[in-house]
Amino acid sequence: MHLKSGKTMKIQRNKSFNVYAIVPLVLTVLLSSPNWAGPRPVTDYLKETLDQMIEVLNDPSFKTPDKQNEKKDILLKLIKERFDEEEFARRALGAHWQKRTQEEKQEFVKIFSDLLERTYLDKIDAYLAKAGSFSEKNILYLNETVKGSYVVVATKIITNEDTEIPVLYLFKNKQGNWLVCDVAIEGVSIAKNYRAQFNEILANSSFKELIAKLKSKQQTELTEQKK
Repeated sequence: MHLKSGKTMKIQRNKSFNVYAIVPLVLTVLLSSPNWAGPRPVTDYLKETLDQMIEVLNDPSFKTPDKQNEKKDILLKLIKERFDEEEFARRALGAHWQKRTQEEKQEFVKIFSDLLERTYLDKIDAYLAKAGSFSEKNILYLNETVKGSYVVVATKIITNEDTEIPVLYLFKNKQGNWLVCDVAIEGVSIAKNYRAQFNEILANSSFKELIAKLKSKQQTELTEQKK
């Protein structure tokens, strides 16, 4: 057996040191790479939209009366981009959805979507009035729960009186994008609330009459908005 020279042993120690020094660096690079990143939390999709809405709501340039319609249009656009309006409409119509023709479904989705967007925005306006000075700090993102092919994101709105308003968002993945298909405010689901109303109307009226009622409501709201 030959003893290794001190020079050889020193070189081997240096090689070992270099290997151990490089491994953490390689792992850091790999884990920070998009290909190694974990799936994006569904909560991020919601927060992105709500942050944009809050920015518009707090924009000083939209505070004047002549800018109110422009502000509302921008907010409605943000809602439309984050909501799966067809899925929302299907859930709201319930068992009656399958009985409709493709043309009837398309007409219903178009009319209901307008009603839905304004309903959600009106509720946001009402809670903002309670909150006073509103910012992203007034919204708490609690958790997200997987329920089959859906994900529920739990949030709370904090008013200036420290009142907590629970709001749940039901998300569904559509072509890689997570979209809202129902919202429950203080335990009341928007889709289920409308479903109860639609069931009551359809129990004594035709689907055409339901569409006529929704169009009449839509026209009334648009007229009031212009005043």
